[in-house]
Amino acid sequence: MPNHQRLTQTLIDLIQIDSPTGEEDAIDAHLTARLTDLGAAVRHDDYGNLVATLSGSNGNANQPPVMLSAHMDTVEPGRGIKPVLDADGDTLRSDGSTILGGDCKAGIAIVMEGLTAAIESGGPRRPVQVVFSRAEEGGLNGARNLDFSLITAQSGIVFDGEGPVSRICVGAPAQNIVQCHITGVAAHAGLEPENGTSALLVAANILTRLPLGRIDYETTSNIGVLQGGLKRNIIPEQADMDGELRSRDQAKLENYTAEFRRAFDQAAALYPQAKIDLNIRSQYQAYRIPEGHPALSDIARAVTGAGLTPTMETTGGGSDANVFLEHGISALPVGIGVRDFHTTRETASLSEIYDAARVCQAFITPS
Repeated sequence: MPNHQRLTQTLIDLIQIDSPTGEEDAIDAHLTARLTDLGAAVRHDDYGNLVATLSGSNGNANQPPVMLSAHMDTVEPGRGIKPVLDADGDTLRSDGSTILGGDCKAGIAIVMEGLTAAIESGGPRRPVQVVFSRAEEGGLNGARNLDFSLITAQSGIVFDGEGPVSRICVGAPAQNIVQCHITGVAAHAGLEPENGTSALLVAANILTRLPLGRIDYETTSNIGVLQGGLKRNIIPEQADMDGELRSRDQAKLENYTAEFRRAFDQAAALYPQAKIDLNIRSQYQAYRIPEGHPALSDIARAVTGAGLTPTMETTGGGSDANVFLEHGISALPVGIGVRDFHTTRETASLSEIYDAARVCQAFITPS
């Protein structure tokens, strides 16, 4: 069985290693050393993703490996995190000035403890490939650049989901990235404002035309960044917008993408002096796993084996699982005991993380 005290210390140690996106070297070195100590063969692809392979035991060496995955990076503010344990002895949070980093340090800790417990048990063990990706936040870039020639696993678990480990994510949306650069006409705001065309005003006009927020139960959109201008007395010549569209229904995604394009075209017609450079591109594809799928049944077996009741749910967020499934690898996300991802209110439930480590051990133990 997993060791609760060791798991908790592993999580705290990982949280205290700064690893904002693009700065994963320190946590990579830490994990490489620990996986090597467990007997894994560790490799890195050209992007820096970590791929570790452990052989099976007790007659299971020739079985196909299963994947255990999480990502190494965190969002900001994620530097100098100070984890604090609540009086209940179970809830871990930051001091309020940063995120906690449970997304996805809890997922990594679960994988490490599940592996360690399985090895210590001396029992049968399936071959395993561990994939710890870089730059997951903001675009699944590590998974998208993963060297899949290193991967032989065809199914597995991505420890990066909301809620308890019994929550298996069977559906997730596709995402389109929306980026726009607007060039207006600069002018002195006090002397000749009528000779200028405000790029920010053009952007504001576009925003009033876009369907934003919760569009329906499986479709959302957002403009998360709007910036531009130089000084208060200059009509702003430049503005940039950065946003997204998501839907679990591809037809809806295409329809709302077309609506977005029309909104930008309408603004361009209204402000002919401005130049609007719009780029909408696919970042990852949606997936939906049917009931009875072998990979889903395998994960449900592990959840049940840990004494929990599996539930099949959908999400509005993407994960490395989206990319793995595009490459024919049925690795599905499960909950990691973390709440309020990407906020300074983020918490981690140590009891739920321990449950997830038990599920991880059960998953790599053959039935």
